[in-house]
Amino acid sequence: MINKQERILIVDDEVTIRKLLRQKLSREGYQCQEAGNAEQALDKLRSNSTEMVILDIKMPGKSGIQLLPEIQASYPDTAVIMATAVTDINIAIQCMKQGADDYITKPFNLDEVVLSVGRVLEKRRQKYQRE
Repeated sequence: MINKQERILIVDDEVTIRKLLRQKLSREGYQCQEAGNAEQALDKLRSNSTEMVILDIKMPGKSGIQLLPEIQASYPDTAVIMATAVTDINIAIQCMKQGADDYITKPFNLDEVVLSVGRVLEKRRQKYQRE
């Protein structure tokens, strides 16, 4: 079940990708914000509680792989889905070992993104119901 209060931060340097994901996930009932780089993402995380971050791996400046441990350390309750056009399985494994909750590849199948978001947020809800 979707909690209408769940907030998702979409972090990608490509405006069209952010808009596409925001439109789809907003239609699904999530509250979405966007950030174009790591610094914007950290600013948004500091100012708003966020249940999930969809994080692009390759961005100018600080990459998603570099930002992931910072998010995990400062916002351990925030779920993270990594997104990339690179289909290198080693990068996926590295992200999952660093604590990412899932990994999606571009070009996105938006229905699969919605399923991934739903699965990860449901897992997060169950975790916090047990604690």
